[in-house]
Amino acid sequence: MRLAGAIDIGGSSTKLGIVAEDGSIIRRDSVPTSLHGEPMVVVDAIVASLQPMLDAGGTEGKPVSGIGVSVAGFLNRDHSAMVHNANLPALHDFPLRQSLKERLGFDCRLEVDSNAAVVAEYQYGAGRGSARLLGVTMGTGLGGGVIIDGKLLRFTGECAGDLGHIIVDHKGRLCTCGARGCLEAMVNSASLSERAGGRAVREIITSAREGDQLAMTALAETGWWLGLGLASLSPIFSPDRIVVGGGIAAAGELILEATRASYRTHARPEFREKTQVVGSSFEGWEGIVGAASQFLNPIA
Repeated sequence: MRLAGAIDIGGSSTKLGIVAEDGSIIRRDSVPTSLHGEPMVVVDAIVASLQPMLDAGGTEGKPVSGIGVSVAGFLNRDHSAMVHNANLPALHDFPLRQSLKERLGFDCRLEVDSNAAVVAEYQYGAGRGSARLLGVTMGTGLGGGVIIDGKLLRFTGECAGDLGHIIVDHKGRLCTCGARGCLEAMVNSASLSERAGGRAVREIITSAREGDQLAMTALAETGWWLGLGLASLSPIFSPDRIVVGGGIAAAGELILEATRASYRTHARPEFREKTQVVGSSFEGWEGIVGAASQFLNPIA
């Protein structure tokens, strides 16, 4: 079975691992993402964690084919660098692909994180069989990718655009992009934390599962805003299925139930009837699976 290294660089943490061609994650780790300062700090942390995994992969008779890299933000046309993301200023215009190739000694391929996530769902997860798939990931930000008839939609920044920055509340939270009331600002980890008294996302989810009313209410309110945003995006992409992933989606039905209810309230009738809203089964690791697919099972 072929293997590939994988890196998923997010706004607060970077996930790394070795992925097999059936979509299974053989090894995994997570390191903090340095949001400011020198980009080599980010690269050094990646290399320190991933290099031992690559070495182990080679010694077991299953060499790694290459390293797929998922990064939050827009990419340039040749996929050599990230050129726009308000949450990752350290990596703007930095030659990330070449730097990782030189340090790790493998061919590296960059992909937008939202594309990588939706590819993972389409090939191995909750998006299998969908003709028009919209995938969103919730964490430090909110990103979205679209696959139509087996092909990735690319028209802005080598992806479907900055879907998290549609405005859903003109009086809402200030977004890192500079606008107010973006969908991202209303459903990201910072907004969820504020609703739950400053607690971290994992603590909120754990507390909600134990019946904590404030945590449950915070997740339900976040889901309400997400459903509104997904209803707003549906006339643009006409999805038959929407997959919700990322770290916050680990809450499962605690957030999905409210999301579906809000979606049914706000969406046009045809989308209420035909569009499924489902959760990811990757528990926030879909980014590395989709990144590795660039070597193991690429799609356009």
